[in-house]
Amino acid sequence: MAATVIRAIQTAGITLSSVAILTRPDRAADPAQIAVRLGLRPECVRIVGDAAGLVALAPRIVAECASQDAVRAAVPPLLAAGIETVIASVGALADADTLRALCARDTSALRIATGAVGGMDALAAARLSGLAEVTYVGRKPPASWPGGGTGHAVIFEGTAREAALKFPKNANVAATVAFAGLGLDATEVRLVADPGCMHNVHEISFSAGCAKGFFRMEGLPSPDNPRTSLTAGFSVARCVLDSLRPGPHFSSPDLMPA
Repeated sequence: MAATVIRAIQTAGITLSSVAILTRPDRAADPAQIAVRLGLRPECVRIVGDAAGLVALAPRIVAECASQDAVRAAVPPLLAAGIETVIASVGALADADTLRALCARDTSALRIATGAVGGMDALAAARLSGLAEVTYVGRKPPASWPGGGTGHAVIFEGTAREAALKFPKNANVAATVAFAGLGLDATEVRLVADPGCMHNVHEISFSAGCAKGFFRMEGLPSPDNPRTSLTAGFSVARCVLDSLRPGPHFSSPDLMPA
């Protein structure tokens, strides 16, 4: 996902003079190899092994593209330092201890990417009129779910909180939908292994005082990680661009300065 984020930011006309990469301490990292993979000049890449090292570099903004564990370990100290941080692994916030640790810091610097799904602005708006029901259905090819398999199966039914905690690599969208709508414990989730799916499919239905809605997105897989929707990386890039280049919310070329 990181490569998608960086390519999207550069395509939008932003020059990245320096990029710091936080890697796990147990993983050897070659800055030159990472630079090639991310499409950056080797001299632009800095490698750090922990959140303290990243904070010491005082980055303008940080984008988490790793995992729920990365959110738990790195985001609290980043927020404590007042560093604007975008998170993709939204399901980490389903854990009460993680959420409590973040809320103890300055959450005004926290940005939540909508990830692989759209329509969250409409869902959040509908909430103001009174939401009666929100259901998220995630469909993926059987091989994309833990344990694999080949047949059609409903592998989970429950709340968004349960889904995000049980499937930390597969159900971040469930948490995203919950935060925009009824919350983690009132959002209904169904996760399906569907051999008829070529890609990841996200379906959201809701009933509110102002409207009834149904959204469906079929995400193409990320070339870096086929289990992740390519849209997720572009969502993180959009959050970064909104910070680096303030302006109209819809940054259409028609609304950009000449």
